[in-house]
Amino acid sequence: MKPTVTDYLRSVIIFIWFVLILFICVFILVIGVIVSFGKLRDPLLTYLGFIVGRSTLWVAGVDFRMEYKGPVPKEPAVFIMNHSSTLDLFIVISMWLPNIRFVAKRELMYNPFFFIAGKLTDQLFIDRKDSKKSIEMLNKAIEKVKKQRSSVFFAPEGTRKHKGVIGKFKHGAFFMAYDLGYPLVPIYVEGTRELCPGNSLVTRKGKVTAYIHPPINPLEWNRNEIPELADYVRNKYLNWAGIESEEENLRKDPLEEHEQD
Repeated sequence: MKPTVTDYLRSVIIFIWFVLILFICVFILVIGVIVSFGKLRDPLLTYLGFIVGRSTLWVAGVDFRMEYKGPVPKEPAVFIMNHSSTLDLFIVISMWLPNIRFVAKRELMYNPFFFIAGKLTDQLFIDRKDSKKSIEMLNKAIEKVKKQRSSVFFAPEGTRKHKGVIGKFKHGAFFMAYDLGYPLVPIYVEGTRELCPGNSLVTRKGKVTAYIHPPINPLEWNRNEIPELADYVRNKYLNWAGIESEEENLRKDPLEEHEQD
């Protein structure tokens, strides 16, 4: 279904609100980190991210809910989530994941707000176009993440515009979880691709649900079996999406339907 005039107007309002609230929250973050000598860095990031995410979703008319399918580990973990929409940014910062480090594309650093917030809070920006550099960067980050006892967030598909409802999984998140000895916590998000597919900035009103599934222990696999582990976890995502084959995965892709309208 093609976006309506109302959808376009709503999207303009969303953009204006997001820039405004992001500016305010980054300003508060900078002042808070400086005044507290860095001690309030992680609590402020979690709290202000929640404000930015939830308020923007509210302005967008998105009814966002979370459902827990199992216990979330209290110790640090590697969180992974399917990624197919611009809305996913607001979803993940709305989930109140404490002491988190986000693995994000380097291009976000061109935005001054993301650059300042990212540098202040030790976020991990990688070059998606250069796999070797990305791996080197993640390897260097492992000791710092361990020392800070930080959790890490990945979108293993790597990009929000991919073929199929669930794209192919890159292996970085799985290697990092194995090397850190952290549990993998899969988060399956339903609804964002239908409301705002791919790289689109036009958003429809609707419902989005994030399902937080039980953790997976990567140490039950050998390190040379990480590609098999990634496929195993991706198959779970296909199952949660109600998809039984790769052909069906491509056929049911709402992004393809959107582009054909």
